[in-house]
Amino acid sequence: MRLLSLLAPLLFAASFEPIGWWFLAPIAFAIYLKQLSRGSFTISYSFFFGFIANLLILSWSGRYVGAIPWLLLAILQSLYFLPIGLLARYSKSVPLLIVSLLFMEEIKARAPFGGFAWTRVAYSQVESPLAPIVSIGGVLALSFVTLLLASLLIKPRLAALALIAIALLAPAFTTTQPSSSQKLTFLAVQGGTPSAGLDFNSRAMGVLDMHISQTLRSAPAEEELIIWPENAIDVDPIANAQVNAKVRALIADTGKPLLAGAVLRDGAPQNAAILFDDKAEVSSIYIKRYLTPFGEYMPLRSLAEFISPFAKKVNDFSPGQSQVIHTIKGKKIASVLCFEILNDGIVRQAASQSGLMVIHTNSATFAGTAEGAQQLAITRLRALEHDRSIISVSTTGPSAIIDEKSNLLKSLEDGEIGSLGGEIKLRDTRTISSLLGGFAPIIVLVLTILWALYSRRLEGWARS
Repeated sequence: MRLLSLLAPLLFAASFEPIGWWFLAPIAFAIYLKQLSRGSFTISYSFFFGFIANLLILSWSGRYVGAIPWLLLAILQSLYFLPIGLLARYSKSVPLLIVSLLFMEEIKARAPFGGFAWTRVAYSQVESPLAPIVSIGGVLALSFVTLLLASLLIKPRLAALALIAIALLAPAFTTTQPSSSQKLTFLAVQGGTPSAGLDFNSRAMGVLDMHISQTLRSAPAEEELIIWPENAIDVDPIANAQVNAKVRALIADTGKPLLAGAVLRDGAPQNAAILFDDKAEVSSIYIKRYLTPFGEYMPLRSLAEFISPFAKKVNDFSPGQSQVIHTIKGKKIASVLCFEILNDGIVRQAASQSGLMVIHTNSATFAGTAEGAQQLAITRLRALEHDRSIISVSTTGPSAIIDEKSNLLKSLEDGEIGSLGGEIKLRDTRTISSLLGGFAPIIVLVLTILWALYSRRLEGWARS
């Protein structure tokens, strides 16, 4: 058991992309929870599990910024495991430990600095047969049933078996058919960048030119919309005359509207998705609301700059204040910018107000790492959660067309230059998870507590 306990965080890490063996996550947590229930070194082991797992899953974070920020991020993420280890000193109840795990997942998604929920248990489960439960109870519900499965590997429990059966069957009875028959023809362009890593930002004009070239090379004809990734236009296309002229020339050549990720610099910079109509006039602008800490703004700046010289290169962006929906011929499209895919509320609002979501992302900062594959897995789960097709377009990849069942219809690999075109359905359904909104995690936590209490009561009856 001791050897298995050392292997547990490795198994959990392997359940995430790029390996993506989803079935290893419940095995990993079965070992983790069993070790805690044995009652020895619970705090230190819980920290060890969290640290090693996050160190491996988030290894991409140190590719260009160095080992120290990577280690600090892993340490920060592992701190969320300490309360579970502390609880295990006073209670050996596996159901109660699962309750605490879910509570900490929700805290991790919100604090500090707006949260960083990249390593939620659910995000390892996009290929799991349990994945459709996200459409009923959201991300936390999928984490819940994954941990329930882990508990069954430790000890079969009737209540856990019943809940997993419900999780498997419920989505089939809650699926609704869309009343909308709208479709969109599009061209999503993965134009590449002159260089990867942090130096990407100094090559803004080169990035723009590469996306223009690839768009013209793809020769859009029947498409209603051209879509570019985050930071495809990294010099303000409204204020900068040269960039504005290039955008106008492209739209004049293609005759197509352009939905592009861009940076606005009237005052503090803003990360935006701008819709230019077929006359190259600005039709709508969505400004990113959930800024990435240490990437788009620097919390604890003086400390961060002391730890890493790269912190000085991070400009503090200004966040947007509201959701903006783009409209193409009466078709509603919502932009989600990069790490906003982690924010439950932003994704839910985008999905509920549109028939199609576009995820604009820039993976050039982490090119050649697992970051892109992991983000794509999260995006696929969001499609399933809200019954929405998603166009995910990246500067360097991977980019993909994802249907409402999370299937990859088309994709471009990391480092590939190309485009994805086709026709995609717009949907107007609302999943139970979407309708429940912010109440979904509360309901999941209440159900988890009830299950834990019921399980303890059954164990008490068995002992008597």
